[in-house]
Amino acid sequence: MSTENEESSGRTLELWMVSMFIGGMAIQAFAILLIPAFITSITGSGADAGIAMAVISLAAVIGPVLGGFADNYRAHRLVLSLGLLGMSVGFLLFPLSGDDEFVFMLAAILIGVGAAANFTLGPVFVLAAGLPRKLASRRLTATLVLAVLGQVVGGAVMGAAETAGFDFDQAFLLAAGIVFVGFLLTWFSSAGPAARIRVSANGEEAETERPAKSNLKQVLFSVFGLYLLILFLSSVSNNGINNQISNIMPNVYGMDPAAVAGLVSLAGVFTLLLFFAAGTWNARSGAYPVMMLGNILRMVGGLGMALLGLVTGSPVLLASLAMLVFYQGNPFHRLAQSPLGLRYARLSPSAANGWVGGSAALGSFAGSLLGGFLADAFGFNAINWMAAVAAGLAVGLLVVLWPTEKRIRAQEAADQ
Repeated sequence: MSTENEESSGRTLELWMVSMFIGGMAIQAFAILLIPAFITSITGSGADAGIAMAVISLAAVIGPVLGGFADNYRAHRLVLSLGLLGMSVGFLLFPLSGDDEFVFMLAAILIGVGAAANFTLGPVFVLAAGLPRKLASRRLTATLVLAVLGQVVGGAVMGAAETAGFDFDQAFLLAAGIVFVGFLLTWFSSAGPAARIRVSANGEEAETERPAKSNLKQVLFSVFGLYLLILFLSSVSNNGINNQISNIMPNVYGMDPAAVAGLVSLAGVFTLLLFFAAGTWNARSGAYPVMMLGNILRMVGGLGMALLGLVTGSPVLLASLAMLVFYQGNPFHRLAQSPLGLRYARLSPSAANGWVGGSAALGSFAGSLLGGFLADAFGFNAINWMAAVAAGLAVGLLVVLWPTEKRIRAQEAADQ
């Protein structure tokens, strides 16, 4: 008992968690603020920007492979650290590309694979460490809050760079340098935390330390498969808008690029505040209602942005408010997605979280690609309509999932 009490009162923050902070900067700020605008400025095509962001998302589908590799070879520290190094190199390639589209795609692949490593393995350092429930909950919330804080700081950094007159090359070099420092800090601080990770499947004895095996049919044609479809649709919604926000806000509502960067940072501030409310609710009621609210907010925010986009000269303040509502689905969705995935899967934590990240990445790929072509065909407001519809479908499937969730809860209550 004394050991459990000691662990429960352990430190919430550990230095390796800087990887989540830097990952948030890289993907939620640097990538979305720099890459679409940079490529659009060169090619003049929203579709080309959408393709680049889609490649990042498609590369992140490798999450299940990375999770399985980390489990099989106990390479969690290596995969987490090299993910940040890959993103740093990816950002560095853009100013060295000479406007070569092949180099753009190579850079996008590196950033996507790096993001998959970061966001697949990061939560596993907490969820698979055998920590007491309260300490694990605090640390999981901390890692997610740090990722959002990275978004806030990253947006502020890019806003300051824009104000200081940085061109795209200078901004990409700045991003690459920051992420490289994160790689060094993660590598030299993660050996001990990585040694705590258990690779047993959910429901198996941890002492076996054997990663669970599964085939594609078992994963997809199951409750877990339905949950992965929900994550896919929600990601189509979220990343369809998120990956083109630097184009949507100026082209649909006439917002200045520096103001967009500031708005992204402001959204991150609100997200940080809501994370704590979401964490409290999650501890009390479980992850399912938290996930439901996250998708409802995305549906409502996306619909508001789409409707305002139909109005010529619509107030920027109202458009910003709708965008903020949309972004506030993030804390609820992010906090619930990994615990709910591990709840429904019969896989090791790394493998299960790899599938969770992979399905979200596939949705981001589809949302980015479809959003880019919709923007070229109908204008950037079409992305907002796509996001509202996809989030609405996710809400509907969560309703379908409720009887299964209710049955699991009843079984858990009976087992207590």
